[in-house]
Amino acid sequence: MESLALRMRHRLDDASTGLTGSVCIGTPEGFGTYFLAPRIAQVSAAHPNLEIKLIANPRMFSLSKREADLAMSMTRPAQGRVYAHKLTDYSLGVYASKIDYLDTHRKIGMRRDLLAHPWIGYVEDQMWSAELNYLPQISTLVPTIRISNVISQATAVSGGVGLGGLPCFIVRTDPGLVRLFRDQIALARSYWLVTLAETRDIARVRLLADFIREECSGDWFLHD
Repeated sequence: MESLALRMRHRLDDASTGLTGSVCIGTPEGFGTYFLAPRIAQVSAAHPNLEIKLIANPRMFSLSKREADLAMSMTRPAQGRVYAHKLTDYSLGVYASKIDYLDTHRKIGMRRDLLAHPWIGYVEDQMWSAELNYLPQISTLVPTIRISNVISQATAVSGGVGLGGLPCFIVRTDPGLVRLFRDQIALARSYWLVTLAETRDIARVRLLADFIREECSGDWFLHD
C-alpha cells in the first residue's frame, strides 16, 4: 500500500507538459563534486521547474528510508527492492606534489622506496565502503595522516603532507600532482547507480537516471 501510494503521488506531480517536483541524488563526494555537479546544469536548463538535490557525502544512502531517490554506490547492493546498473569503472594511482613534496624529500626511485615516506589514508572506522581500503593493494602501508574524505585527502597530498592513493579523475584538476609508478601501480574501482523499485519508473527519476548513465558512458573516468 505504501509503495502504491508513493507511485501515485509521484505520477500526479509529473505534469504532462513538463517535469516538476524534486529528485534527490546521493553520491560519494568525489563523484558528486568533480563529475556530476558541473554537468547537472544541462538538466536544470531543460527542466526549470524540476528541483534537483545533490547530496555529495562520504556515506551509503538508504533508498528505502527515502534518503535519496537515486544513489551512487561503489558496490552492487546485495539485498533490498532496488535496481542496480553499473555506471563505470574508474582508475586510481599513487600521487605526490612535485614542488611541495618530491622536490624537497628523499628521492623515490624504486617501488620499495614508498615505504620510507608518509602516507595519507582513510580514518578506519569512517571508511564507509570496503572498496576504499586500497592501500594494501599498493604495499604494506600504514598511513601517517588519516582523513575521512577523498577531497580533503587530495588537498593534503597537494599541500605536500605526503603520498596518497587518489582517483585519477580528481587529480585532473591539480596539475601540480605527479603520478608515481604509473605502469606498476594501477588500481580500479566501480560506481553503480541504484534506484528504488517503487520509484524508478517515475518520469523525473528516470530522466536523471538516464542522464547520469549517458554521461558516464564514455571513458572520462579511466584517464588522468
